[in-house]
Amino acid sequence: MLSVERLVKKGSDYYLYTPSIPAKELMLYPTVLGRFTYEPGYRVHRTHFDSFLLMFVEEGNIELSLDDTLLTARKGQLVLVDCYHEHLYGSKGGSTVLWIHFAGTMARKWYDYIKQHNGNIVTPSDGEHIRYNMNALYHRFREHKTVSEARMSGTIAFILSGMLMSDMQEQSLHRQSGIQEAVTWIGEHFAEPIQLQDMAEVAALSPYYFSRLFTKETGFTPHPYLISTRISAAKYMLSTTSDSVKEIGFKTGFTDESSFCSTFRKREGLTPSAYRNIQHSYNRNSG
Repeated sequence: MLSVERLVKKGSDYYLYTPSIPAKELMLYPTVLGRFTYEPGYRVHRTHFDSFLLMFVEEGNIELSLDDTLLTARKGQLVLVDCYHEHLYGSKGGSTVLWIHFAGTMARKWYDYIKQHNGNIVTPSDGEHIRYNMNALYHRFREHKTVSEARMSGTIAFILSGMLMSDMQEQSLHRQSGIQEAVTWIGEHFAEPIQLQDMAEVAALSPYYFSRLFTKETGFTPHPYLISTRISAAKYMLSTTSDSVKEIGFKTGFTDESSFCSTFRKREGLTPSAYRNIQHSYNRNSG
């Protein structure tokens, strides 16, 4: 359908969709979507509209007023609007926008999570892929092709996921991957003498920042995590090998038998020998 809105350029079009009952109960679904070119001065002010709105700015800028806050979305950015509440947006200089009004049982949770973590305007890390998918969905409607509700739901979820994977989020994930590399490295090198600096270098972070981020991601500060890894390895060896307690202590990174036994007892509540006896007794009874 061609738009007849004031200050929407001639040729701009939109398409309505009525979802099936299963789609309403299970999926994200569009209610109306289109591509509009706004002429300078375009403005819309609503107190309520039953949907959420996704916009991808292809050209120009979009100005928004949400929760008494003025925002500007530029070319290549995604906008997410809660149209169930009062909202205002427009374009002072003109713009072209791909847009989808959508709803669904999980739509509110998506909106709240994205707004809390990344805000209403996001520069996605994979903007061209997102634009391609929005454009493909728009063209299926424009060309009157059959549209799978499951595929539409997947496309909307992909776009929303893209708002979570913003440039800043990508940087955060990169840092998290450094922590995961450090965790893997500790699992392979726990028997060696390891210092905080060694772990930080694996993650390509400063020792101070590594310690803070490591604690945030694992719930442990680095040294207690290393000790926990060593004790876990020792428990496995005590249960599955005939190596002496002293040998196991050295094989798991402790400098002497005394420090191994005291650390083990402090964490497990019994000595390594007592732990081994219990495990062997259990295995005999199980057999």
